[in-house]
Amino acid sequence: MASQPIVITLTTDFGLEDAYVGQLKGAVLKGCPTAALVDLTHAIPAWDVATAAITIRASYPFFPTGTIHVVVVDPGVGSDRAILVAAGDGHFFIAPDNGCLSLLVADRIVTSIHRLEHPAYCNPAVSATFHGRDIMAPVAAALARTGDPGQFGPAVTLESIRMATIAAAVRTVDRLCGQVLHIDRFGNLRTSIRVDADQLHPDMFDHLEIGDQRIGRLGRSYHEALPGELLVLADSAGYLEIAANQASAAALIGCGPGDPLTVHLVRR
Repeated sequence: MASQPIVITLTTDFGLEDAYVGQLKGAVLKGCPTAALVDLTHAIPAWDVATAAITIRASYPFFPTGTIHVVVVDPGVGSDRAILVAAGDGHFFIAPDNGCLSLLVADRIVTSIHRLEHPAYCNPAVSATFHGRDIMAPVAAALARTGDPGQFGPAVTLESIRMATIAAAVRTVDRLCGQVLHIDRFGNLRTSIRVDADQLHPDMFDHLEIGDQRIGRLGRSYHEALPGELLVLADSAGYLEIAANQASAAALIGCGPGDPLTVHLVRR
């Protein structure tokens, strides 16, 4: 039986208007023609390392063991920041040392990291403005062939890499204070609060306040609210989401990333 192709995911802030995504894919396939390329997203806001970190942390578990995840959100391209090749939970991650791996490190998913130091894995002519194509893509292709992150350079400690500033929820006796992390194309608001036993069990929820809105409905799906009505639910990655049935919660509330919110807890 033929072996299955190695899956390589691509997460960038390139958008789709230019040829950058196509060139990135071509560079991967040039080194590994059998790779199965998956566009995770090319719509990360420009230079938004924190959103890249949140996206890859929420998304990687849905891919098969052995998947290689390439994250090219790189405001420091051309500088002396390192390129990292990380491994953990049966997956590989290639990203600049700028915080893209922050949540994978903070959650102890990544267990080993190597810093790229061997130029033999890069294109012969490396553009100072496109390390994704000329460095990270060839590294991903080489990794797909060997499965050995150690070939690229020395191991570094998890504590030594750069971490992005990603807001965490703050707990007091009767409330959780968080903020909006991201707004998707439907206008749903992903918050910094996770719905789980450690942070916010559904039984603890009383109501949420954001701006001048008080939302008392914690549902399981959008249809539990009337069309145009706001509700709160756990999104597909386990984050607390503020949404509206068939409407944009962001537009209804008039808020954006970074805006604060408070979840009031049930008093016992």
